[in-house]
Amino acid sequence: MIDYLLFVLYKSFKFIVLLFPKSIIKIFLDGLSNLIYLVNNEHKKYAKANLDFVYGDTINEEQKWKIVKGSYRNLVYNLYEFIENQTLDLEGFEKKITVVNEHFITDAIKNNRKIILITAHYGNWEYGNTFIPLKYRPTTMVGRPMNNKYLNEELDATRTKNNTQMLTKKDASRGLVKALKEDRIIGMVIDQHNGTGIDVEFLGYRVKQADSASRLAIKFDAIILPLFFTMDSFGKYTAKFYPPIEPKEYEGENQVLNLTQAEANVMSEHILSKPEQWFWQHKRFKKYHKDIYKG
Repeated sequence: MIDYLLFVLYKSFKFIVLLFPKSIIKIFLDGLSNLIYLVNNEHKKYAKANLDFVYGDTINEEQKWKIVKGSYRNLVYNLYEFIENQTLDLEGFEKKITVVNEHFITDAIKNNRKIILITAHYGNWEYGNTFIPLKYRPTTMVGRPMNNKYLNEELDATRTKNNTQMLTKKDASRGLVKALKEDRIIGMVIDQHNGTGIDVEFLGYRVKQADSASRLAIKFDAIILPLFFTMDSFGKYTAKFYPPIEPKEYEGENQVLNLTQAEANVMSEHILSKPEQWFWQHKRFKKYHKDIYKG
């Protein structure tokens, strides 16, 4: 019953945000994000702990709380974008998104390379499921299903309608291999805690990170393309491709480790460029630094 009531609440929210002009909706969303920031004490505490850990005294308390507040705003804007994007075709997406370094992906497609996109929970990461398959080539993505079955059905429908195939972590290995063999672009969001990954340095500290992108790239001679969708202003984004990470450039005894570290380096660089758009609210460093979340 609770799941259904939440679904009804979501549908009501969807009706409202599609009814009013964007100028009014932005005011509403800003107010909503401020409210969530005020009441969501548990995750706000995790976000502040992460910022204290990563930045130390290099930025002041006011700057840290501003980043936390911006992170909540980014999440609320993503909910709005998720709703609005259900109504868009490629032309509609191209009005919202400016692509930087597009030649990295178009050259790979032209040269018949297999492509693995990596990104973080940054900006509007869901564009990987919507814009990329419309613009370039069918995609296969790994994503976590929602606990609410009604909301999950809507999420699946939105993610898959633009020729995107979604895999859960349970069926990811076999599905990703199949997708690469079929020359689909595969995509992974690899910035969150992973208890069974490989040790790398991320945002300056030791963490576990999934190494599946590295292993698949080696096996299939695929390029790893880092991609981030950064919000420039409300409803406007830049899709930035970073230079390809080539498996052959890391050949040797520690090839998987060095590839995975290269991925972590790019993510760290981009997150720190505009930190308020990263999802600071999760326990990213809990494997080796769990004490920072106590108290």
